[in-house]
Amino acid sequence: MEFESFSLNPALLSAISDLNWFEPTEIQRHVIPLILDGKNVLAWARTGSGKTGAFAVPIVEKILQIKMALPEDSAERAATRALILAPTKELCAQAAGAVAQLTAYCSRLIRCVDASAHASTDVLRPQLLERPDIVVGTPSGLLAHVNAGSLTLEPDKLLTVVVDEADLVFSFGYEEDFKQLRQLMPAKFQAILVSATLGSGDVKRLRKALLKAGVWSRVELTESALLPGPDQLLQYSVRCSEEDRFVLLYSLIKLRLIRGKSLIFVNTVDRGYRVKLFLEQFAIRSVLLNSELPLATRCHVVQQFNKGLYDILIASDRSFSDGQAGDDGDNGRQEDGPSKQKKRRVRQQGDREFGVSRGVDFQLVSNVINFELPASAKAYVHRVGRTSRAGQQGTALSFVASEQDSDKLAKIEALVGQELRPFQFRMEELDGFRYRARDAMRAVTSAAVRESRVREIRQELLNSAKLRAHFADNPRDLHLLRHDKELHTARVQAHLRHVPEYIVPDALRDIVTGGGGGHKRRRRNPRFGGGGGGGGGAGKETKSGGASSTDKEIKGRRFGGSGGAGPSIPMTADQRRRQRKAADPLYSARAALQLGRRAGGSGGGAKRHQKKKPTKSKV
Repeated sequence: MEFESFSLNPALLSAISDLNWFEPTEIQRHVIPLILDGKNVLAWARTGSGKTGAFAVPIVEKILQIKMALPEDSAERAATRALILAPTKELCAQAAGAVAQLTAYCSRLIRCVDASAHASTDVLRPQLLERPDIVVGTPSGLLAHVNAGSLTLEPDKLLTVVVDEADLVFSFGYEEDFKQLRQLMPAKFQAILVSATLGSGDVKRLRKALLKAGVWSRVELTESALLPGPDQLLQYSVRCSEEDRFVLLYSLIKLRLIRGKSLIFVNTVDRGYRVKLFLEQFAIRSVLLNSELPLATRCHVVQQFNKGLYDILIASDRSFSDGQAGDDGDNGRQEDGPSKQKKRRVRQQGDREFGVSRGVDFQLVSNVINFELPASAKAYVHRVGRTSRAGQQGTALSFVASEQDSDKLAKIEALVGQELRPFQFRMEELDGFRYRARDAMRAVTSAAVRESRVREIRQELLNSAKLRAHFADNPRDLHLLRHDKELHTARVQAHLRHVPEYIVPDALRDIVTGGGGGHKRRRRNPRFGGGGGGGGGAGKETKSGGASSTDKEIKGRRFGGSGGAGPSIPMTADQRRRQRKAADPLYSARAALQLGRRAGGSGGGAKRHQKKKPTKSKV
């Protein structure tokens, strides 16, 4: 089955061909015909199965059919006909990007605006007043634009409303915003709910709030597993201590046991900076993604990672770590009391609409490492779902470091329907790595982490387009910001960037040394053997230092001349005398002759000198 069987517009088919979508996925084969027929759809499919294309393709096709049937000068062409709601700004940007790719050959007919791209409603007001065909945004963002009068939802024009990751809309705190937005929508429209994990509680409430009456077509793939099978995705777990988390991460990367692009998930922003600074001690480049960064920076980080500029991305998924999505069964509701207030205060420090593990399309990810297990089993599914997408192979490794993690692991295995394989690794063979990891962890202090976070904020201030006018009027502020000295930085130790061969386990020594392994090779001293000197017998050790060079060659090597290929080694007068003696067999005879002449006499001087030697006294 191909996309041509859906009788799509040629412009849309050309865009699909450019995206290298040769045939529709299973979820697309079932959902696209239902949406084209105008039915309400409740779609459930695992992550990476093509759900975004399943609703974006028919929406673009329906709008093309409507606009092609209208005259070019008709005023009815300008209208918002589709809304796409998502719980995070990252998902909104991804959905808007997918629509832009599908409308590459019909961009004059169909316009799409991402309403979550800017926090201020005034920035997007001119674009929304032109009534774009498709508007993407979070429930709170769209509600703000509607209340400001920028976005108009006409009863006869709005045809389709899509809710991506529908099970998270209420658990992210959008319930009140969504209900208010629903009151401003027309009474009738086509509703589409899409998610990878459709919980019974939140989805039922969302479905009733969206359409109180109506027939739904439920599309649920026949596959029982939420994640790909062992033939495509290998899932491991390793039990370790808190210190062993860092030791294992360091050794796995340096020993090349994990290769390709990797995602490392942590639960807090502070832990993300700590892991990044820890890896920097060993010259391991990585990039950080968290809720403290602006939306434009977060999207830029994802693009850099997808382009291959970084092989390791450290993501702090605060959406789940701070209690927004609870364990399975509580449907994301939090407990009352002081703990709820504390979690709410922590959450307000970052972006409220931040989320990285749900739906974000990280491309060609080979490994997912759960440095810390997420708060819920559903969050694990979405984290691990960033790899093994579109039929590719992937690996997932989770660190289990406490009894609480053991309980989480049991819930995860119950949800995914399989037991995570134990990652067998003899920790006693990593003692050399442990000592070096401890040195690195001592350098990563709390002050260094705090200074690293300040450095990120300082860089964002310097790159902010909104502050350019302020810096132009106040150049002293810009000067002080640029020359603000860091007080407590992580002390980088140069010797840690290399892996000495003697600490590599015997079973992996061939792999590491065969590929370079990053271990440091000792450079042989040309004074005591070969390899570097200009004289001697090609590395052969000699009693005199492995060289039969002349004094000219020695001086050339010492002062950077062309006399020798080895490093510059200063030589003392005694060393030069010994080297000339070894090169000239008559040196000792000439020296004796000169000694005799200085004593007075050509031949007898030496004899008279010998007679002056003390003799033994007779008793």
